[in-house]
Amino acid sequence: MTGTRPRTGLLAGLGYPVRLFRRFHRPVSAPDFERPEDYGLTAEPFGVVTRDGVTIRGWTFTPESPWGVVILCHARSASKSRVLRQAELLHRRGLTVVTFDFRGCGESDTARRIGGNRLQSPLRDLEAVSARVAELHGADPVLGGRVALMGCSFGGNMVIAHAGTAGVHYPALVLDSTPLVRWADMLRELLRSERRGSPSPRLRAVADRAVVRAVVLSTRADVLYRLARRSAGNLARTPLLLIVGERDTLFDVEEGCRFLDRYYAGPREVWRVGRGRHLTNHVVDSDVYGERIVSFLRATFP
Repeated sequence: MTGTRPRTGLLAGLGYPVRLFRRFHRPVSAPDFERPEDYGLTAEPFGVVTRDGVTIRGWTFTPESPWGVVILCHARSASKSRVLRQAELLHRRGLTVVTFDFRGCGESDTARRIGGNRLQSPLRDLEAVSARVAELHGADPVLGGRVALMGCSFGGNMVIAHAGTAGVHYPALVLDSTPLVRWADMLRELLRSERRGSPSPRLRAVADRAVVRAVVLSTRADVLYRLARRSAGNLARTPLLLIVGERDTLFDVEEGCRFLDRYYAGPREVWRVGRGRHLTNHVVDSDVYGERIVSFLRATFP
């Protein structure tokens, strides 16, 4: 009996690194847990096929007399239902909102080809949705030049990597809770914080280093970071609004701001939400959140 407890404690201490690996190694399918009608929205469902053959499904919310369009991207291992509150805030203020499930999430399919679920693979999903929006609204005299991108957490990583490399001009980008940092740094800090008080700190440190290396290599996270850096340098004509919570502990917020200072070629502003945590900035004061984004878009749309 006395020999069992240390082993049990040791295995329990390795549980967090294992869970973190599963969480970041590949997206976890998350079904829609809320519906548009819960927010008074009427959805127009759609589906598109990416250039690598993955079917992506989403919703469009169209108000009367829209003055702009926002393509809204959800976080990793989430679904389009996770951004329904943000969609409602924008839709209520006259914007058409297009949101969708990244591959392997919600109602969208999972890529079957080798390498089709790497960290940068959802860029093909955003590319396909953006092409559909351009097909529908590109010739519209009002909406044609007023299609903005907005991403929450990992969705923002997709937005900034796509916007400057896709050959399409977007008049504005909005990033909320987006970790503009190297994944290795983010994972190391998450693991280091949780490791405090571990019964076997040396073994945990070894396991943590292995997890970080395995996630970064398997997802090719550094490839996405370099792509985002290159894309940011191509966005001299695209204003960006970065929304960060002052209590966000998922990543180093200041390092994310420094990323923009170093690499973003266009005008940018940072809105720090007091009491905001990761992916909760929109609930601190929903009306202020909606108005701040709308004010930014009105100032940047042609």
